[in-house]
Amino acid sequence: MVKAIHKPPARVRYEQSHPTVSCRLDGDTHELLKQRLEDLGGISFADFVRDSLGILQLKMPDVEEIKETAWGEGYDRAEKDYQICYFCAECGEQIVMKPNSDSHKAMIGFMKENGWGHKSCHGE
Repeated sequence: MVKAIHKPPARVRYEQSHPTVSCRLDGDTHELLKQRLEDLGGISFADFVRDSLGILQLKMPDVEEIKETAWGEGYDRAEKDYQICYFCAECGEQIVMKPNSDSHKAMIGFMKENGWGHKSCHGE
């Protein structure tokens, strides 16, 4: 004879107030459901059902907000990787060289006067 599994009273009450719901889906529908849950921010199946019933209002990801965030992150990364800085001769603090600023024009002039160029142009 199989011995019954003991469940604490709190577990019994929880299972009574939260009954299990299940269904069978074909493979394509199951994949579509998984993709939809992921598209909604990785929500649970239970939250998806609640939203479908109007009990929970999920926020769809805002495409423009995502684009703006990605653009900002890309800009910040490019700025960090490509900006040119030099140090003040008086106080030693870092100065960021802005395009077409006086310091940028001076750098271009210095490089031109001192023969800076492509390696291939110098025969290297």
